[in-house]
Amino acid sequence: MQTTERPPTGPARGGSPVRGVVLVAVAVVLGFFVLRAIDDTGSGTSAAGSDPTGSETTAGGDTTEAPGTTAPPARAPAEVIVIVANASGVQGAAAEQTEAIQGGGYQVAAAANAPDAVEATQVMPVPGFEAEAAVLAADIGAAEGAVVPLPDPPPVDLAGANILVLLGPDLAG
Repeated sequence: MQTTERPPTGPARGGSPVRGVVLVAVAVVLGFFVLRAIDDTGSGTSAAGSDPTGSETTAGGDTTEAPGTTAPPARAPAEVIVIVANASGVQGAAAEQTEAIQGGGYQVAAAANAPDAVEATQVMPVPGFEAEAAVLAADIGAAEGAVVPLPDPPPVDLAGANILVLLGPDLAG
């Protein structure tokens, strides 16, 4: 009778429990560093104080746009409420300009009278409506530089408007 012998095999697989524990420990440490690197990629803020829009606040409190960022597009005229206050001294000029602005698709509040006269028309947006004010100023033919910050308190009751137009003699009648 013939006997067949099997060839000798190497050492038993998985023979050392210490080796398995070491491999698990290495995997845990590597996993920790990988997760930490992923978590750190988008959560930090700069020392200058950046915000999610890409603008930065300097130590003096001024906000500047980061290079390569653009301002959001202006809202459609139908989303903007405008109030025209007569600061020209020409009777009925604010009502006429209000009708013209409304004809351009803007929402309008009732025309008002400004307490003081101005030399040239000023377009004053509430914060966040600067782009819309620039478009409106161009639409009504206001001079370059007509868009100016809205003072606090405003010269007239805004009645919910986003933009105040102080109508000067340059665009009155």
